[in-house]
Amino acid sequence: MVLRASYGTLSLLGLVKNSKIKMDTAYFMLDGRCMFNCAFCAHARDARTENKFLSRIVWKEISVDMIEKLDVKRICLQVVSYKGYKEDLENLLLKLNGKKVSVSVRALSMKEIDRYFELGADAIGLSFDVVNKELFEKIRGGKFENTLELIKNAAKKYPGHITTHVIVGLGETDKELIEFFYMMKELNVLVALFSFTPIKGTAFENLPSPSMERYRKIQLARYLIFEEDVPKDVFVFNKERLEKINYPFKKGIGKAFLTSGCSHCTRPYYNEKPSKEPYNYFEYANNLEEIAKKVLE
Repeated sequence: MVLRASYGTLSLLGLVKNSKIKMDTAYFMLDGRCMFNCAFCAHARDARTENKFLSRIVWKEISVDMIEKLDVKRICLQVVSYKGYKEDLENLLLKLNGKKVSVSVRALSMKEIDRYFELGADAIGLSFDVVNKELFEKIRGGKFENTLELIKNAAKKYPGHITTHVIVGLGETDKELIEFFYMMKELNVLVALFSFTPIKGTAFENLPSPSMERYRKIQLARYLIFEEDVPKDVFVFNKERLEKINYPFKKGIGKAFLTSGCSHCTRPYYNEKPSKEPYNYFEYANNLEEIAKKVLE
């Protein structure tokens, strides 16, 4: 078993200089060479990258015993689909019994999902990544319908404990993203947002990230759908592009630009360098309300 920790988590473990970033969730990765070949991923089967990367972050290897000592509100396990990952994940969940654990895994069946919940997982993230059906099968591999059906079945059996995530900037349209949000809302499946990040050594290393303007609109749309239960006619499209959101500003919707995910999730600097404006803010500040006002203009 190869277990890695994010930089912020290494700080929580006392293995690097103390970070000033407040983190209530510790992030770990079960690592190995993935059997899948997602075009955007540093762990893809054909990627020319070191395994220590996930998105743009370096994850350093740690001892499994260290994870049990952490006092945090949630532990997030990112699981690479390598040969033997199921057994390693099961053993790790046994060690973490009694802690609130989220598992992000490309599960292939309800039997697999059942097993992780039996071993104490609090939430399971079944990634969707690409919301356009044709691009899903080209970029990510597998069948769009099969993944959707698995999420539907899992959400029905474990209401409120299934999440998914999508990546903005892989060729999908704004309308497809918003339609996906509504579908997941109806299923009671939380959607976490990521912006596409080009990683050297991957098939998509030269694809640009989405514009900040577009990403902010999508973040606000997701927030309004899940938190404010807005109707579809709030969103005005020019063909498939989100042109305007007809919703009055009110204080608090700046939270739309915070990291989305399970409770206590922050994922600091996952999509960008600390010197740049973050796609996903990990701490609330009043300037987020100003961003919301600008998006709604």
